[in-house]
Amino acid sequence: MLSDVEERLELLEAELAIRRLVAVYCHGADKRDLDRFLSVWASNASWVLSDEATFRGHDAIASVVRRQWEAFAGYVHWTTNHVVEVDGDRAKGECDVAVAVQLHNGQWLHSGGTYIDEYVRSDGRWLIARRDARRGFDIDPPPEPHDIPVRFDDLLSSTDEEN
Repeated sequence: MLSDVEERLELLEAELAIRRLVAVYCHGADKRDLDRFLSVWASNASWVLSDEATFRGHDAIASVVRRQWEAFAGYVHWTTNHVVEVDGDRAKGECDVAVAVQLHNGQWLHSGGTYIDEYVRSDGRWLIARRDARRGFDIDPPPEPHDIPVRFDDLLSSTDEEN
């Protein structure tokens, strides 16, 4: 049986590992490092970007982030207000994100949102099992459609229905 101190230490370690996932997600995306980006996702993870677009599994998630890298010259994420609730080998989290996106014409736009996450511990490692990134907003006026030459519609065929 675990002592109170051991239980508290296990919760702290879990929360720190989960917070690290969120930071590694941002570094992988911002630095266009696919291996780093995919390292935070469970193999059957879901990335929800809209009511119509849920991408499941590493191949689908990799297709989406590659397409984002084509669509934008660069971007930077900052996450904050991360709240994590651990329950054994599963956890839930919520964090706010600010994003600066550079268009290919050099213009920078600012937006933000909230990530609603589910995490799972597998073989001693915490991973993102589901990230719901639908809750976004624009700080700057949204770009004109011609300013973003890449679309994601063709990737929708790689989505799965929600279970």
